Amino acid sequence: MSINYSTLEADVAEWMKGHIERVKEYCGEGEAYAEAVRLLEDDPWQALQWYVEDVRKAA
Repeated sequence: MSINYSTLEADVAEWMKGHIERVKEYCGEGEAYAEAVRLLEDDPWQALQWYVEDVRKAA
């Protein structure tokens, strides 16, 4: 799998939704909210990095 830069923003947003759902499932709604705020406001580059790592693992 390769990264499609023309859809990167949408792809990362979709990945984040799945990530937040997994956090919610394992840690609860409060932790999921905190993780979403952290990734969106404090460290958006972290979300991009994790997305790229997941894409590489899938390849």
